[in-house]
Amino acid sequence: MNGSVFNVLAFKKNIAVLVTVMFFLCLLVSCVNDPEEVKKATVEDESPLEIQENVRLTYTDSGMVKLILEADRAENFGHTEEPTLVFPEGIFVRFFNEEGEEDSQITSEYAIRYVNKKLWKARGDVVVLNSKGEKLNTEELFWDEEKEIIYSNVFVKMTTEDQIIMGEGFESDQNFTNAEVKKVTGQILLDEE
Repeated sequence: MNGSVFNVLAFKKNIAVLVTVMFFLCLLVSCVNDPEEVKKATVEDESPLEIQENVRLTYTDSGMVKLILEADRAENFGHTEEPTLVFPEGIFVRFFNEEGEEDSQITSEYAIRYVNKKLWKARGDVVVLNSKGEKLNTEELFWDEEKEIIYSNVFVKMTTEDQIIMGEGFESDQNFTNAEVKKVTGQILLDEE
């Protein structure tokens, strides 16, 4: 009888070992990560890689200052499919001409830079000023770094020394010296005093 008890205990021990091995095999199989899923989960992380406060960036070309950008906060999303720099509290940008003089300014309540496209999008109370005193107001403005142009596809109001021009869309060089309002919807001549 002791032999049969021993066989039953040995059998139960073997079953316990077998169940334990099966359990760990199931864990191993269930823990396999699909590389595409891991990459997707990593890429879709919505938190920035880096946050900077009180930002001041100076862009130069051949030793000449081309522009100075200031922002209260910058968030770097360089790990996303479309790498971006986000300025959630807006920007203040000053452009300089060949002589090193300030040519124009852009301010906005929010801005984003699409790094690979070298394209900026400014939104919310966007104001552009140039050295001639001309002013552009809009809610959305794009700045193409490579083409060195600024443009908008929404309502704009441009104020010059002698008139106010309103329209849908706008394009100019980045220094706001050759501005053209598209689809003019209104024009007001200002009195000279």
